[in-house]
Amino acid sequence: MDSPIINGVKKLDENYIYGRWGAYQVFQSAIAFYNILPTGFQLLIGVFIGYRPTYQCSSSSAYENQTYTNNSYFVTYNKCHIKVFYNDTTRDAPELVKDDLCTEGYQYSLDKYSTFVTEMDLVCDQAYLGELVQTLIMAGQLVGAAIASSLSDKWGRKTVHLTSHLLTLAFGIGVAFSPNYITLAILKFIIGVLQQGMVMSDAVLTLELFPEKTRFYAEAIGLFCWTTSLVIMAPIGYLMRDYSWRYLQIVLTGFSLFSLIQYWVQDESLRWLVANGKKEAADKVIHKVARWNKINYDDLKMIVDKRMASTEQNTQKADKNGTTTENTPQEKLAVEKYSIVTILKHRRILITSLIMWFTCLGRRTITIVFHAVCGISLASATLLNHFSGTDSSAKMASIITTFAGKSAITGSFSTLFLYTPELYPTNLRNAGIGFSSAFSRLGAIISPFAGTLAEEIPWAPGTIFSAMCLTVTLIILYVPETRGVELPQTLVEVKVWYTEKSGLRQQQKVESTKL
Repeated sequence: MDSPIINGVKKLDENYIYGRWGAYQVFQSAIAFYNILPTGFQLLIGVFIGYRPTYQCSSSSAYENQTYTNNSYFVTYNKCHIKVFYNDTTRDAPELVKDDLCTEGYQYSLDKYSTFVTEMDLVCDQAYLGELVQTLIMAGQLVGAAIASSLSDKWGRKTVHLTSHLLTLAFGIGVAFSPNYITLAILKFIIGVLQQGMVMSDAVLTLELFPEKTRFYAEAIGLFCWTTSLVIMAPIGYLMRDYSWRYLQIVLTGFSLFSLIQYWVQDESLRWLVANGKKEAADKVIHKVARWNKINYDDLKMIVDKRMASTEQNTQKADKNGTTTENTPQEKLAVEKYSIVTILKHRRILITSLIMWFTCLGRRTITIVFHAVCGISLASATLLNHFSGTDSSAKMASIITTFAGKSAITGSFSTLFLYTPELYPTNLRNAGIGFSSAFSRLGAIISPFAGTLAEEIPWAPGTIFSAMCLTVTLIILYVPETRGVELPQTLVEVKVWYTEKSGLRQQQKVESTKL
């Protein structure tokens, strides 16, 4: 972020709570970006440790006796059944005389202890238990996104993230020592909760470090770190392919060892400290920022004090309008207390939240373009596939348009953690993004049934998804644009902003000005 230069020294930006970008923010954001890696590992490690290789019934001594080894009989060992056939030369085909289950276990193409699926024999009638593990992680994410995000607004981003990270280290190692399936399933659910505790708090903590003009870098670099975690997993998994899945679980969980020193190297968000009247803690951060960035402490303190005064003034206005505030000693600021109930009580914020929960989407203009491209692409793919018949060129066109839609929706989703928290005040920011994330987990839980629906009505999934994307291009107009707007501190600021900058209202003002 560029600041004016006076007498050879950059003047601090009064609209940026940290004054100007410097070494302090680089170090703190590096910590936040590193902490993305363990969240990716814990979410997607199941690709490796829950893999189901090819398998068949193990040989059974009961079928190796003389009765079944003469020329008239032969035994086949299939995936889930052992079948005995009688080879009667008078018949056109062998006669099935016995069909039995795998009485002596299974034989896998990998080592018995390569994955928890092979170790616990989660195949055949137990196969659903393997998929259930990942479903439990997603269910845990839903719970974590809803609960941890609100706690992050109440107790602080650092507190929730550090607690979640330490517990992830403990429970992640616990998974490696799971003695049975029930223990494994419970621990995976808990890790899903903790993973969202880390993701939600880390996303907002990172966003609040950046100045307005470069906030998009937080999302771009964060997405890069997320994909990096996926790339790192592949070679680690390959190098450990001959070891038990438990060792891979320990190695990837080891990336969370950083949590043991995280308390001493990572600071709380200065924005959150100011919004919650934590003067002493904020002063410690101000001293550290001034020292690292080589700026004058008094100048930075003046910026923070102005922000605190503004927060107190807006809080008093909110108190007059009936918003609940905390009674504090005179030397402390009156702090506006928010919760998910706050979202439900205020119509404009609720409508904006409902829109965000429905789409999980990015900044408005880009979101409209991406969703329009996705909707049109999916509609085209559905039509091409439905009427293609034996035309190979039409089928190829259907595949191409499907990939175009996938690219578009990925582009929109990648900006989720940028746009959503920008729409909420500091003490409601994590709750806003958390419940949006929770709703997206509902979509993740429901989406596997799209394949089942396609088996009955091939054109239905594409039509539904296309209609939803096109709907977003209309309802998103209600949400204000956040580009060029400083992160709001209080509910009063947000309500004024929504009133003046709501998409449709702003468009009407622009048109009336032109006239």
